[in-house]
Amino acid sequence: MSISSAPNAQRVPVRVLSAVVCLTAIAACLAIETPAQADFASHDSSCHHPPIPLPDPVITGMTSFDASKLETPESIAIDSHGNKFLSFALTGEIRKINSNGNQSTFAMLPIGAPPLTTCGPFIGIMGALAIDPNDNLYVTVASCVAANRGIWKVAHNSGAMSLVASLGPSALPDGIAYRDGLLYVADAEQGLIWRTRADGTEAAQIWADDPLLKPGLNHIYPGPNGVQFFNDELYVANSNQFEILAIPLRRHGAAGTVRVHATGIACDDFAFDVLGNMYCTTDPFNTLVRIAPDGTSEVLLTAADGLDGPTASVFGRGKNDRLDLYVTNGSFPFFSTTHQPSLMVVDVGIAGAPR
Repeated sequence: MSISSAPNAQRVPVRVLSAVVCLTAIAACLAIETPAQADFASHDSSCHHPPIPLPDPVITGMTSFDASKLETPESIAIDSHGNKFLSFALTGEIRKINSNGNQSTFAMLPIGAPPLTTCGPFIGIMGALAIDPNDNLYVTVASCVAANRGIWKVAHNSGAMSLVASLGPSALPDGIAYRDGLLYVADAEQGLIWRTRADGTEAAQIWADDPLLKPGLNHIYPGPNGVQFFNDELYVANSNQFEILAIPLRRHGAAGTVRVHATGIACDDFAFDVLGNMYCTTDPFNTLVRIAPDGTSEVLLTAADGLDGPTASVFGRGKNDRLDLYVTNGSFPFFSTTHQPSLMVVDVGIAGAPR
């Protein structure tokens, strides 16, 4: 696929029209059923339209970070004002980039040891970010201090940090998704999905435990990694098994039967567009892959386009960046050979689904 890149690239008007058409198509699917209308929100094959042709992606911007300072962005969340928050996995810093592009440290989470210190099943590391309707952040932390290993909240108005739920020394919390006051967290080592209340009023419980979630013996890459909702299914990237899984959200909140959505892709984290296409980042394989609702896939970007350990993606939320996909390049020192961490902006020609 031909990839064009220009700092001031102009959006082709047909992309807006394409997004409108896609929105019309997905609206019918979104209205098919809710938990109140069915025992559980099942995977509905009638909503799997043939892939709609989309324009080639256009790289429209890039913000670079300092690899020598271990500025390795693992995840990104965008608030209702367009501020971007990035988790620097190896240092515990949440970096804020405001709408003018100015950067500042928003919070420092307790990794519990110097960067790259081995503890528990891996190293002390901060994972993914999620955001609630009030713009509060939630982040997973695999701290070397056992009491701090778990799920943390960072208040939007102050940056104040508080432990929402502890997960214990054997857990390796990674991907996280917010839904209706609840947090769903991937355990990349134990092959579980945890769930807890975002207000911190209950201990984390195992929500899903299935053989498909396990990373496998002597695994090299994480097991359950990125997690995101689309409609009433929680999608899970099992990186080591090169699979994308989907777990229906049953009535009353229980997990349904795990199914395999796509195979052959070592996805880290991902975002959905309004039609249900997934945009998977594949650290350390240096690709951005679009997976259609029928499970077929195509590579959109590679290392030749500037990817360096892509770890996460999220769509813009404003009227001027609705079609933009923000991609973090972690460039972790144990994977990268080019050491160019960055935040890349990619116009993919279709709007993102709300998280």
